[in-house]
Amino acid sequence: MRNSIKFLIATFATLLLAAFLDSSATAQHLVSSKAGFVNNAYGKVFILRQDSEDGEKGRASLGTQMREGDRLSTETGSMAEVLLNPGSYIRINEKTEVRAVNTAFSQVRFELIKGSVIVEVGEVEKKAPIEIITPHGSLFITKAGLQRIDARGEMTSVAVRQGEIYLGTLEQVLANNAFKVGRGKVAQLTGAKEPLLAKIDKDTIDNFDLWSFKRAETLMAANVMALRQSRRSGALAYGWLFDPFSSCYTFIPRRGAFWSPYGFGFFNAYGSCYTCSYWPYGYGYGGYGYGGRGGGTGGGNNPPPRVIAGVDRAPVRREIEGRAVNTVSGVDSGSRSSGGDFGSSRSISSPPTSSSTSTVSSPAPSRGDSGSSGGGGRSLPGRP
Repeated sequence: MRNSIKFLIATFATLLLAAFLDSSATAQHLVSSKAGFVNNAYGKVFILRQDSEDGEKGRASLGTQMREGDRLSTETGSMAEVLLNPGSYIRINEKTEVRAVNTAFSQVRFELIKGSVIVEVGEVEKKAPIEIITPHGSLFITKAGLQRIDARGEMTSVAVRQGEIYLGTLEQVLANNAFKVGRGKVAQLTGAKEPLLAKIDKDTIDNFDLWSFKRAETLMAANVMALRQSRRSGALAYGWLFDPFSSCYTFIPRRGAFWSPYGFGFFNAYGSCYTCSYWPYGYGYGGYGYGGRGGGTGGGNNPPPRVIAGVDRAPVRREIEGRAVNTVSGVDSGSRSSGGDFGSSRSISSPPTSSSTSTVSSPAPSRGDSGSSGGGGRSLPGRP
């Protein structure tokens, strides 16, 4: 009788564990084709739904999906990061309000109503540029780059730190008749036909620049952790992958490697990630004259202001062939450094399996806004 009871208990425990693992794996994957997904909300971040009947704002957090017409706003000391297309982000400063105009990947359009944003673009189709509407006209992003936009009363300042932007209409951009602002320039928009141009002060940064840099660093670290845990020679699925330790989505590039405008490397397979074996003791800056193996922020060095601002980078996008990785003894332990906002050292569960389709990975239900104006419900990240 005792043996039968033990057998039944063991069988039940096995089935329960299998069900848990299966449900966890299912919850981690979510296909999404919409921009406007809140990837990080620091402080008090609110969303006003376009169809809100009483005009009441709800709290926005990881997993809140903006719909067309929705407004996202931040209070003093608060910031937010919103996903655009895979590899691209719009980061929102304190006391800023933005509106989602079009969330389709092929026609991404956001409006800066007031405040400041930093737009980091990894991949974009030239015929489907990302449009940012400002109080003094629209700007279009047609290639990988990094821009900071500040709406200041009678003027909107656009600092092109990497890449380039075009001013005008979409028709003018597609016809190559728009006004181009190249890397290293600041365009002051006042509503006039042509903007006033000046050079970027590479050594001027503020807390918003520092926060954006730390967010880019966290995303890179999450990519490394995912690859180190997978140990797969084959590529993970292209798109967004959730890292439970950073509590955000990281980018998995379509090809072997991708460099962000800040100079951080992202990889799609452990076999092509040549920084995975010695992270966190050196990463991110090798080849740029700052740090390298044993350097970088993981080694305790502080990058100069122009690195934090994103203006001291090599070409924003480079592709390389995959290469083998040799594990460094004593380093590949799955621990995190105390730098940045990576969190404390802790173990990590196995990542989801790869897929041949472009997917957005999703964690278990979070405290994100469920779609009502009042917030407070639990929802799967990415669900409208």
